[in-house]
Amino acid sequence: MEVILKKDFISLGYEGDICKVKDGYARNYLIPRNIAVIKNAGNLKTLAQMQKSLEKKRAKRKMEAEILKGKIVDISVVIPVKVADNGKLYGSVSQQSIVDALKEKEIDISKRDVHMDKHIKELGEYEVEIKLYHSVNANIKINVVNIETLEGSQTETEIKEETITEEKINEEA
Repeated sequence: MEVILKKDFISLGYEGDICKVKDGYARNYLIPRNIAVIKNAGNLKTLAQMQKSLEKKRAKRKMEAEILKGKIVDISVVIPVKVADNGKLYGSVSQQSIVDALKEKEIDISKRDVHMDKHIKELGEYEVEIKLYHSVNANIKINVVNIETLEGSQTETEIKEETITEEKINEEA
């Protein structure tokens, strides 16, 4: 069955796209949740009339994503975690942890936008990709540190400044 998407849907496509899906998936999931409509003559006419507004919407979203990318590119996030004696984390750093850390910096993204191969389970510096829109991606640096060392001698801003100066030294070398 072919359907027309009414909303962006990660696994299928974007608003206004025509997708081929199984009948049961369309009838039992997409259509009842108002994500898609069946492709027919009436809905195709409606889509044709909406194309200009869809193009404007897409252009606006892409521009907003580019602006957000500009804010995100220079950010380094410090995530303090509890660590066992062997250096392994209690639990892991997940997408939600990264979203929460970015919210503290007044950057609002969805958990679905953060793409990681697997959760972070060790201390160190990592680079994580954030998908903001179709082809607009940004990479941020995540610094996972022991919460005890953070509480002990250094504050979060001192650790950030230290990593920034280390990065500058490495770039100069």
